[in-house]
Amino acid sequence: MNLGHTIGHAIETVTGYGRYLHGEAIGLGLLAALRLSGQDELRDEVAGKLAVYDLPLTLDADIDTADVLAATYRDKKRSAAGVRYVLLEEPGKVTGGHVLDDAAVGAAIDELHP
Repeated sequence: MNLGHTIGHAIETVTGYGRYLHGEAIGLGLLAALRLSGQDELRDEVAGKLAVYDLPLTLDADIDTADVLAATYRDKKRSAAGVRYVLLEEPGKVTGGHVLDDAAVGAAIDELHP
């Protein structure tokens, strides 16, 4: 169901598809999605796995959280109600259609900064 893709695609958009490879941006989006899902322990585990392969765990400092958040509004899963996120309820149970508060999404993105 594309866990992490909404924020990952927004990161790609903001960086002009030139800073992060697709998988790198989605990995960052996955970390944010796990935080939004309240899956903090799993988020730490995934970060450890990404680190093993030298994949980025942080956004470049010059990438503005507000710009990434704004870019999520161009996601194909957006509806009249707002941006719909895919979240993980528990390992093996992913659900879509979650409209989240911009402050919570912004905090999850901001956490990706060093």
